[in-house]
Amino acid sequence: MSLSNAMSKQLHTSEQLLPSEVTARSETWLTRARNYPVFSRIWFRYRAQAWIGFFAIIDVLVLLVGWVADANMRKTAAVFIPLTLGATTLHLLGPAMAVWVRNQAYAGKKEVIALLSALLLGAACSYGVLTGASYATKYLVLGSGDVELAVAGSIDARPKSTKDTKDTKDAVGKPASAVTPQASVAEIAEKPAESKEISSKLEHTPALKMILEGFSLFVTSSLIIYTGGAVDFWYFFRQKKRMLEVMHQQELQQAQDARREAELRLSVLAAQVEPHFLFNTLAGVRSAILTEPQRATAIVDHLVDYLRATIPQMRNDGSSAQARLKQQLEAANAYLGLMHARIPRLSYSVDCEVSDAALPPLMLISLVENAVKHGVEPKIGPVHIAIRARRMEQDGTAMLELTVADDGVGFAGSSSGSGIGLANIHERLASTYGERASLVLKARAEGGVAATILLPLEA
Repeated sequence: MSLSNAMSKQLHTSEQLLPSEVTARSETWLTRARNYPVFSRIWFRYRAQAWIGFFAIIDVLVLLVGWVADANMRKTAAVFIPLTLGATTLHLLGPAMAVWVRNQAYAGKKEVIALLSALLLGAACSYGVLTGASYATKYLVLGSGDVELAVAGSIDARPKSTKDTKDTKDAVGKPASAVTPQASVAEIAEKPAESKEISSKLEHTPALKMILEGFSLFVTSSLIIYTGGAVDFWYFFRQKKRMLEVMHQQELQQAQDARREAELRLSVLAAQVEPHFLFNTLAGVRSAILTEPQRATAIVDHLVDYLRATIPQMRNDGSSAQARLKQQLEAANAYLGLMHARIPRLSYSVDCEVSDAALPPLMLISLVENAVKHGVEPKIGPVHIAIRARRMEQDGTAMLELTVADDGVGFAGSSSGSGIGLANIHERLASTYGERASLVLKARAEGGVAATILLPLEA
């Protein structure tokens, strides 16, 4: 599984609090759901609690206002009960199905289609709930399913029978059928002039009517889209993208931290090895001064060459990720010359087929020191160390192969080093090149060990 797929799956199944880089912290009960991944179970729970609490408050306020205003409460209930049920279904059903889809961890277009289908299906079901609840409420509360709903309390929603019509009388006690046309005209004439003016304007200005209808449609559509989860659908993918970016940044930061730690360990290792090496060399010079002054002079000369080649690398180790192959070969050559002056039975050779290349600092010299310490010093009799640098191709990529081989005591069947120096080389290669570089130790048939570093060839 690739890194991006692994992170995507982790994001899909996460129920944890989102990091501050992705979303702002919110502790209010209305917006607490935003602290968690969209379409997660905990997000849905907080979203449902906020919606139900908010709509419950609205319904209570509407009923209180209607009761205080002495409105027709039966008609008000017939309007708001279906509206509450339909809106709640629209707000919760589609997202609930989207939560199930999210936990299936679909990828790519399949996820987009599944989430969109879940939200549309929830919207369709909510329309059915609204329609069915409207007819059911009319029958239960008003006794008829054909009456148009309106919140105006002054309108009686009940259909009047013929008997009621016959028994209705006007203000002077006459039957309604006896009311003259002149009386009806007079009643119409008594309507407020302001109402007539508004009606006249609306009749003669169709553009204004279209604007009002368009604005009403826009507001209604926006509320339905927001309530049905369309905004959450967009925010889910936006949140997913930002989460992946944060994960990539965290991974990069971890790699950088591991690289700094490897550099620090290598610096500490150099600081620990160099005093021991210097003390042994100076002790050898002291013992050779009286008996072999020429050898003592040679040791001092090689020591100067070695320090001149290695001190710049040690100074730059904590601040420079790369050194040069040429410098490290010079340091290894000076070191082996110094070891030859101290241990005359040691011979060495340096063979380089590459003019120059980038190489992490102190890496080659660490292998050479390891060969002297574990291969040369324990062996009795002549011993040889060979250093070779060559260019090779691997899967179409130019690679640099560095080999430090000795014919010393070797190791009994082991194929990898376990010392601190070799462990630091492994970490340095992993932090700098990842899986593109490697360090392999192999026992040689003629005896001894061959340590080989393989890494990309970089100018």
